[in-house]
Amino acid sequence: MSTLAYPSPDFPGLPSVALDVPDGWEPAYAPGTTMAARLPRADGFSPNVVVSIEQCVASHTIERSLEQIAEMARSRGGDVSDPFAAQLGDAEFVGCDATWPDPDVESVLQANLFHIVRTDRPGIAGYLVQLTGAVAGPTAEPDYELIREVLTTVRVTPWAEAGRPGGTAS
Repeated sequence: MSTLAYPSPDFPGLPSVALDVPDGWEPAYAPGTTMAARLPRADGFSPNVVVSIEQCVASHTIERSLEQIAEMARSRGGDVSDPFAAQLGDAEFVGCDATWPDPDVESVLQANLFHIVRTDRPGIAGYLVQLTGAVAGPTAEPDYELIREVLTTVRVTPWAEAGRPGGTAS
């Protein structure tokens, strides 16, 4: 009889993600997110950064994730920027900005970045790492620089088994 385990080479674990937040930022918790932080504000929108990690099929592409962001923005009466690449730590991300009107805060601007951590074994799914920074309202422009600074500190480390290298970047 064989024993299967998670995490293991047959079922690689989630990659780890770290990011640095400035003084005054606090952890935030929301269902479906892996990690989040925000700059709390008594009045107005609190700039925030969210990290989500989800398993994806081996054939998943970042282009599909970008399409999903575009569909979401357009369904809210907004649009997205052209895709852009960003080297963050050892990981290559591809992203886009999404904007849409919002009755409570005028408009929302989201910076979205995606990276796929692939495993070294054929047929084993990878993990989609999504970074989302959100700002809104009259402070959106200066707040965008705040979330951008936080997003650029991200470090993604693929799961590794005791001393063996983890997955590969896509």
